[in-house]
Amino acid sequence: MDINERKRQLMKVLRTSSSDVPITVRRLAQLLHVSARTVHSDLDALAEEIADEGLHISRKASRGIWLESIGENAAAGSRDTAPYVFSRSERADRIILALLGEEKVSIDMLAASLSISRNTLLTDLKEVQEKLEQRGLTYASKRGLGIWADGGEQEIRDMLIHLFAKAEYDFRRFSELSAEDAPPAQQLFHRYAEALPVAKVADFLIGIMRKWEILENDAALNRMVCALIVQLKRLRTGNSVMLTTEVGLLSEEGRRMRMLAEEISVGLRRYHPYADRPEEVQYIVRELLHSKIFLFSVQSERAFPKDVNIESLAFARRFVEYAQVWLGDIYLDDDELIYNLALHLQPAIERARFGIVLTNPLLGRIREQYSSLFEVTRKAADRISEAMGIRFSEDEIGYLTIHIGAAAERKKMRRTRQLSVLLVCGNGAGTANLLAMTLKNNLSYIRIVKILSFYKLEDGDFEDIDLIISTVPIERADIAVLRVSPIMTDDEIKVVAGQIRYFYDKKFMQRRAEEMPAAAHPGLLDLLSEEVIAPDERAADWEEAVRKGGRLLQNTGAVTANYVDCMVRCVKEMGAYIVVCPGIAMPHARYEDGVHAVAVSFLRLKEPVYFSTSKEAILVDMFFSFSTTDERSHLNMLRDLWRIFSDQEMPDALRSCTSKKAVLDRVRAFLGGEERSC
Repeated sequence: MDINERKRQLMKVLRTSSSDVPITVRRLAQLLHVSARTVHSDLDALAEEIADEGLHISRKASRGIWLESIGENAAAGSRDTAPYVFSRSERADRIILALLGEEKVSIDMLAASLSISRNTLLTDLKEVQEKLEQRGLTYASKRGLGIWADGGEQEIRDMLIHLFAKAEYDFRRFSELSAEDAPPAQQLFHRYAEALPVAKVADFLIGIMRKWEILENDAALNRMVCALIVQLKRLRTGNSVMLTTEVGLLSEEGRRMRMLAEEISVGLRRYHPYADRPEEVQYIVRELLHSKIFLFSVQSERAFPKDVNIESLAFARRFVEYAQVWLGDIYLDDDELIYNLALHLQPAIERARFGIVLTNPLLGRIREQYSSLFEVTRKAADRISEAMGIRFSEDEIGYLTIHIGAAAERKKMRRTRQLSVLLVCGNGAGTANLLAMTLKNNLSYIRIVKILSFYKLEDGDFEDIDLIISTVPIERADIAVLRVSPIMTDDEIKVVAGQIRYFYDKKFMQRRAEEMPAAAHPGLLDLLSEEVIAPDERAADWEEAVRKGGRLLQNTGAVTANYVDCMVRCVKEMGAYIVVCPGIAMPHARYEDGVHAVAVSFLRLKEPVYFSTSKEAILVDMFFSFSTTDERSHLNMLRDLWRIFSDQEMPDALRSCTSKKAVLDRVRAFLGGEERSC
């Protein structure tokens, strides 16, 4: 795709954006199949071209990019006139949904609805056919009739649930959004369920879960609501599942699950009279097992309460014993591991007995991040499988790996002074525990006070909570929220470490510095001079900005040229960890890399530069580069910097200073005057 075509596609996408619905550089790069740097370059070129049309491209760190009108001519370029540009996978989902509709569709009409050519659609249909076959469905076509998908009712429902459950929904606000207003990932379900009581079904299900003291799990709830809505929609169109050999739940927990399914089916009768038929009850049982909804309440103590049966405990201990043959570590003393494994194995054994295969959305990441542990878990699972005459799927083994991984991370955890963190995770107890241990192991200065699901968040106690870390989007004005992936890559961990370090240092750095003798090490006022201040500089990118800040240190003799190179290399290897708060970065390297003295420099850019993370592009316009000769010599200087960063007015005040002297005077007035609250 040449630059002109990219710009045309880019403009199409931007016309769907707004200040309320911005789009990230990362997403633009994915849609256009180019790098983030190329997107930035294309945006700069496009901005000049559309200015005459009365249009402006707005960019804001941590939010994204959107198109705004700046004149009367904007009506001619209304973003409502251009369709959203779907990715290939998004098109495939929409094609499958169309093929599973009550009416057969024509190729030309389907291509028009997706704003693609007939040839592109024919190419997409090859991929769609493979996806249908993977779930027991067939692609059919007939001249004069159109195209459609065929298969059993259970398989059709499974396919629909798979399409819808990939997105995350706030069902309580479902009725507030139309399909057009919903994010692209949610539009399929919104359109499918627009005439159905989604919010009421979700409230009904949440109420039952709480009544039965079911383990909270956002991912399970998300999938189960989708499954019930699909059930109601299919019943309304005259499609029922076949009553096959009934799932024979042998354990006491299995029998309770059937009772739960029956209670759900009775409640659904208000929406369809056939919802409590035996075949539909059986459907709900299968979906409860598939959704990983557990019939157990988690107690704060780990003393194996009555919610875990003896059989599952025995299998959990045997599983760990098998795993230890290859792990060479002692885990049998980890009550939390045994307990969580037992909780998972109870329904997992039921699923394996009756061939119900979960779809683990994290399987690829688990196998990539924990490849060795996955193979150990597979071997241990095979031993259990042989003993019971069952077979665990790879998806199930992925979930078991999470529990073993969480235990491994617990073994490594050590620290005393910690931030109090609330962890919000919508992917189940195992994933939440693994994420918690991963965070604690790599960031031992945090303490996970509590783990909540998204739907339990409003009931949480936030007293003494320093930070919320969440796998789902959360908006709060009173507490900082940091978004992370359920399974974090090494690069993500490095970026998150830098961001969390900001909150840690904000809370503890001043205290650490105050514990030292006042004259032990230089503060910011001892180090900052006009010689190391450079306002209104320009830089093509973040690397040039870091080098300019480093050269200010080098010019004073505090560091060598190698130190400046290492500052850049650290960012390339570890990501944007140096971005410590909005718009501000603190480049540095190790004192072994060429440091002669403790020093600091201040660089301010006329135009900000971008740092890319796995989730967004971050804008930075101020750089405080520093060097230190050991682990402690810079603490007083950092204490002063955190006071500046934490003040509501100082960062903007530094941005408004017109000269080196003005910057220095402003810092002196702030640090030398009355101390402000951090």
